[in-house]
Amino acid sequence: MEEIIKTLTFSNIIWQIITPLIFSGLDIATGFIQAVINKNVDSKVMREGLLHKLLLILAIIIGYVIQYAFNLNFIAQVITIYICAMEFMSILENFKKAGLDLGKLGDILKDKEEK
Repeated sequence: MEEIIKTLTFSNIIWQIITPLIFSGLDIATGFIQAVINKNVDSKVMREGLLHKLLLILAIIIGYVIQYAFNLNFIAQVITIYICAMEFMSILENFKKAGLDLGKLGDILKDKEEK
């Protein structure tokens, strides 16, 4: 696991902070677009989604506090990579719900839904 983390290093700390925020923003945008396409925009779902994104931001902050307080240099990076992967999968799910054929990536999501 440590080797994987080392290969997924960010160019600098700013990108480590901004990248999950960008992915979260893209998830919000693709989720809203697919809801409009499917005619099921729901303010309650949007509110819960935004609160979920706020919790992700808090997780990043907690990761940095732990990293710098206890000199554990990998904590914030692991949290950031996990959030990016999770948001990427959510973006792909939004594409699929909107009817966008993703080829092999779509097959991965299809397998996930069948489980």
